[in-house]
Amino acid sequence: MGRSLHFKVLPRIGRVLAGVAVSMCLALGQAVAQTPVKNPPPTLDSRDLKAGMKGHGLTVVRGTKIDRFDIEVIGVLHHALPRQDIILVRCAGLNIEHSGIVAGMSGSPIFVHDPAKGDLLIGALSYGFGFNKDPVAGVTPIADMLPEFDRKLLPPPVNQKFSAPKKGASAFGPSIRTPDGTEMRPVGIPLVASGFHPDAFAALKHELGEMGFDHVHLATSGAAPAARDRGARKASPAYEPGSAISLALARGDMSISGIGTITWVRGDQFIAFGHPFKGLGQVHLPVGNADIQWILSSVASSFKMGNALDDIGILDLDRQPAVAGRVGIHAQMVPFTVTVRHKELKTTDVWHVEATDQPGFFPLVASMIVGNAARVAAPVAESVGVDLKLALHVDGRGVVETRDVFSGLSGMQGVGEIGAVVGNYAKAITFNGFERLRVGAVTAEIVVSESRNLAFLEFVRSAAEEVEAGQPIPIKVGLMIPNVEPPLHTLTLTLPALPAYLAGSQVTVQIGSEKAMGPEFPEPAHVEDLLKFLRAQPSRSRLAAVVAMPEPTLMLRGSRLTGLPMGVRDELQGHQVMVRTGKDTLRTAQDTPWVINGSASLKLRVKP
Repeated sequence: MGRSLHFKVLPRIGRVLAGVAVSMCLALGQAVAQTPVKNPPPTLDSRDLKAGMKGHGLTVVRGTKIDRFDIEVIGVLHHALPRQDIILVRCAGLNIEHSGIVAGMSGSPIFVHDPAKGDLLIGALSYGFGFNKDPVAGVTPIADMLPEFDRKLLPPPVNQKFSAPKKGASAFGPSIRTPDGTEMRPVGIPLVASGFHPDAFAALKHELGEMGFDHVHLATSGAAPAARDRGARKASPAYEPGSAISLALARGDMSISGIGTITWVRGDQFIAFGHPFKGLGQVHLPVGNADIQWILSSVASSFKMGNALDDIGILDLDRQPAVAGRVGIHAQMVPFTVTVRHKELKTTDVWHVEATDQPGFFPLVASMIVGNAARVAAPVAESVGVDLKLALHVDGRGVVETRDVFSGLSGMQGVGEIGAVVGNYAKAITFNGFERLRVGAVTAEIVVSESRNLAFLEFVRSAAEEVEAGQPIPIKVGLMIPNVEPPLHTLTLTLPALPAYLAGSQVTVQIGSEKAMGPEFPEPAHVEDLLKFLRAQPSRSRLAAVVAMPEPTLMLRGSRLTGLPMGVRDELQGHQVMVRTGKDTLRTAQDTPWVINGSASLKLRVKP
């Protein structure tokens, strides 16, 4: 049987909140268990609060100056979350009557005034109602947050696996639903981005929205500095309860940071938010101060607009009651170096960005960094061609390198696909299903040209319709290159010798881009198989000729088995879970500077 939820309210507004209850059914248990905390601040437990108590909260509404707003205790929702109460308060001052509860206020410390003991900390402003006419907020009790100061940090297991994050999930933890359908949701963490082309920013905003981040906006004064640039900007203000802080997903020539508020400080430690950032558990995200420029008021949800400042430390924990971190320690990031050269203009631009290596964010951030650099270099992307060389340096596993060519703006070959290609590689490595892999650095070289780098398959020819087994087969291929004189370019592909058992038969040669006819990989059996397959990924700029062998091949535990006796093959095929049937092929491929469009086939007779 679940516990019921109880709350105390002021008599004059009791009728307004009498219907407030939580539809969650929680397991039996005692009152919230507390872990002893060293040197706790003067606090008041949620069980000792009384409706009508007055006090104040601390937050930043402009610049870095901490301001006070008034609060009045409405009541307490007992066990609103697993083993956690939620305190209801009414807020006033700092224009909150107009803006309502503001995204970015998460973590604002809330105090009540006791005539005998002075100001007592009761928790962090952390929850709010959408479309609410009254500035009513939910407060996470400080007793639930303080134990995060002393939670032991553990080294990550070497064989830790990750699953890709689910889209559409709330970014900041569970909401609390009242019987009338109203939701009390975690106050949002607004994300600020800088250094992005408008098209790239729109894509970033969409993807982050899918992850539950409702407020994503462009910075008003540049990017957060990377590690190499620290000290180049004004010094960050001192961190203290009520200070605005930023969590960096990327920093440098491009930046993405979330904005929240510090709740309490103990030495070089701090706790903040009063709800999860993304519920990632133990993390290592860079933390900096934030400079608040404006509060944008909205009926749906107001939010703080600001800029990330220099780093002050690291976020260690991302848990239900709070996030927690330390000052004076720098988080390990993934350095990106993206070099963009313009072929006709003879210009070179180098982007230096550091990205979080947190699995839930790294693939998206990686795709946006490289994709944005390409988009900035190709403002009229419909008429350009882009050559990409990408290298992901995997800690302890060597380098995964690839090269590809893109043409125009849209479609699977478009410049807009560059970011997706990078993100897919990052996702395959991060969520490999075998063990924890970390990308230690990423380098990308992008060459932009004012031609679309397109080639259309015009013809394919063999010297003869009849070929001999055991002899290489030369095939001439004609490519039509638009806006080039002469437009027809001819090259020769040489297929390996056909096996003797094909003598007297007919074979079909398929010609086209390697991407369209890429090799069929067996399911990887371990992480080395996966990395090998990633290093062998086909390119849309490689021209390929492929002959499928008539005998099927079996793919088992990362290996391709060919030439098996029929009895052995039949026996293995009975194990459907482990074995997959495919086709063995003879193939050859040749690099070109173009995106290959079109395909063709050529039928050849093999002499008896």
